[in-house]
Amino acid sequence: MQRQRSTKHSAAGADRSGGVINWKSGIHWGLLSALVWALLSGGSGWYLGLPVILAATATAHWLRLPAPDPRVVLRLPRFFAFYLRTLWQGGWDVARRALSPSLPIDPAWTTYELQRRYRDDPLYPRLRLLMSALIGLLPGTLSARYQAHELQVHVLDQQQDWVSTARRLEDELARLLGVKAS
Repeated sequence: MQRQRSTKHSAAGADRSGGVINWKSGIHWGLLSALVWALLSGGSGWYLGLPVILAATATAHWLRLPAPDPRVVLRLPRFFAFYLRTLWQGGWDVARRALSPSLPIDPAWTTYELQRRYRDDPLYPRLRLLMSALIGLLPGTLSARYQAHELQVHVLDQQQDWVSTARRLEDELARLLGVKAS
């Protein structure tokens, strides 16, 4: 009778299921995280950036995320331009409303239905998760929860056209992630 040989990997080289970690994916996530840090920090603050980059890379490994699509890097500038512009508009709008009591505040809980054209793509769950996290950057909005294809959203002014901006955010995220419309 022949014995089966078991191979052992060090704790640093094995994932929770006993398989070997894909280090190529880790290098990609580390480089992408470093690029994002460099863009957001203007190339400074690496004493804080390095631990953040290592934590992001470790989290990507822990979640077993595949290596990012290299085309994402080419899509990042457009997304960041949209993100920063909308973030600034949202902050400005909330500050104006807080400092000027004459501006309308008509808060409400409402439901935002995610677009049907993205639902068949395997990356749709990531799109939905990012959408729920980032919708709070829109002027006067905050996502409280999501289920199935809907986000529960709190808006400061239900008369304000926040839906078209939310649709644009969803389209930009789909483009960034490479989600295909059906």
